[in-house]
Amino acid sequence: MKNLILALALFFFTSHTFGQYPANTKAVQLANAIMTRWTTTPVSGRVCIDKMTSKGWEYSNSIVLHGMEKVYSKLNPADYSSYLAYIKTYVDDYVDASGNIAPADMAQNLDKIHPGIIVLFLYEKYKSISATDSLRYRTAATYLRNYLIGASSVYPKTSENGYWHKNNATYTDVMMLDGIYMAHPFLAKYGSLFNDNAALDSAANQTLLLASHLHNTSNHLLYHAYDHARTRTWANSSTGISYEVWSRGMGWYVMALIDILKYLPNTHPKYTAIKNVLIDVAIGIQANQDATTGLWYQVVNKPSGSPANYLETSGSAMFVYALKTAVDSGWINASYATVAQTGWTGLLTKITTSGDGMPQVNDFAPAMGVQGTSAANAYSAYVSIASVDAPGSAHPHGYAAILMAASAMELTQFITLPVRFISLSATQNNGISLSWKCNEDGEVGYYEIEKSADGTNYTIAGTVDAASLPVYTWIDNNNTSKTIYYRVKAVSHNGAKYLSAVLTVKQKGAVQEILISPNPVKDGNINLIMSNTQPGRYTVNIFNTVGLNIKSFVFDINSRGSSVQTIQLPAGINQGSYFVSLEGNTIKTTKIIIVQ
Repeated sequence: MKNLILALALFFFTSHTFGQYPANTKAVQLANAIMTRWTTTPVSGRVCIDKMTSKGWEYSNSIVLHGMEKVYSKLNPADYSSYLAYIKTYVDDYVDASGNIAPADMAQNLDKIHPGIIVLFLYEKYKSISATDSLRYRTAATYLRNYLIGASSVYPKTSENGYWHKNNATYTDVMMLDGIYMAHPFLAKYGSLFNDNAALDSAANQTLLLASHLHNTSNHLLYHAYDHARTRTWANSSTGISYEVWSRGMGWYVMALIDILKYLPNTHPKYTAIKNVLIDVAIGIQANQDATTGLWYQVVNKPSGSPANYLETSGSAMFVYALKTAVDSGWINASYATVAQTGWTGLLTKITTSGDGMPQVNDFAPAMGVQGTSAANAYSAYVSIASVDAPGSAHPHGYAAILMAASAMELTQFITLPVRFISLSATQNNGISLSWKCNEDGEVGYYEIEKSADGTNYTIAGTVDAASLPVYTWIDNNNTSKTIYYRVKAVSHNGAKYLSAVLTVKQKGAVQEILISPNPVKDGNINLIMSNTQPGRYTVNIFNTVGLNIKSFVFDINSRGSSVQTIQLPAGINQGSYFVSLEGNTIKTTKIIIVQ
């Protein structure tokens, strides 16, 4: 008995002490803080994070919202719908009912293209909510696409067809690492969503064109900017290359590599070349990581021995996001996961508590362009720009970068795809027919059906291509076991995976069984797993320990077989014990669940 009590104590201590829940993550805490500090209520015509930056339709706002999108995509959307609403409020302040963006909000400036990435996010999410909204977001995204690559586009380019970062006297004929991130993940995603090869090609070509000038294969790093005209004082007059490796500039570019590879088909002729750039710069990032803190310096390749250089938070967080995502996607060696984890540990020291009791991000570089007027003074110019904190400054870069890193480092155990299995069922006729439903599967490439005779060792029994169908089916005609275990794995275009619950199928004549999983419940969803079930209507009621009904759920089973019904618990449900009753046909049973 003592051993049993000790085992239970160790279980609960381990679960509650070391278990990571969304509300305890920096990702959720920071996203919540941003929404609390800068609400959706208009002030002087500005809403959301724009109340902090006053930048309008521009990357300064959309990078933060894109970071929130990354966090939202890893969480239960029903519990974090406020994130979706917050992003929508900002976009709707600039995109009208017809999907138009006012010309006054645009300019020949890649920074004005970046909000397109969150417009595409809203297009995807609102397909199942409002066809009208989804259409206007697609219209807005198409406008931004055409602004760059449409037949009537007049966006200025170098003679090599490289996009100027901005069309003004400072940026004429200038390409920057920053610009790849501002425009080209958007084009890659647009191309993927709408089968637009021109958009995919543009994203790939621009990314590789800039690398051809700025990528140093000796130190595996990239310099900040390229002057095609070779007239800028900050550039080498022979090569047009700037003189220093800036932390956040590298961060922008390597995040762009990640987000472009996510949408670029692996059959694209430039896919391997972009992946090889990522593999190469990962070497340079690892080589220049500070051994003591795990972070990276403002001038990346001139660490602590150089005067005035400082550990810079935003670039460091971008490196962490990129390395972890690249490892998870199978693009770089798994050993880089340690580099990312060490970097994340260092970043946690840069996140403190502000006077309002919410997170503060410290020690990141403010907004800045290419620094210096010569090779002699470029280094001192970069390090002389003091770091800032937020809150405390109107610079959003620290917020955005930490949200990116946190989404990759803290939330991988929740959901790796924006897909949820709503149901999984089986019927027995000549064979066993599996059917499953998902809430959405726009980023899923295909489904693998896995099968087991013992519930432990699974093999792939078949595959089904994803096609945004309301219901998927697959028939198994090869069954020799009395009990068979099935599960379905959703595999995204970039290799991310998400498994359904396990479905147990007993051949006809077997005893009916009811199981609830997972138990304890940690993510707000329970799977009601039924084997050998009779057709009919079934009712589920969930009660707390004082008998209060907190959830009712009705579903139909149309034929004898097995099924999995996913039930979402009410948002904000308290931890503790609850009773789940199931009644229908010949079944009447009650189970106990533990909510953690």
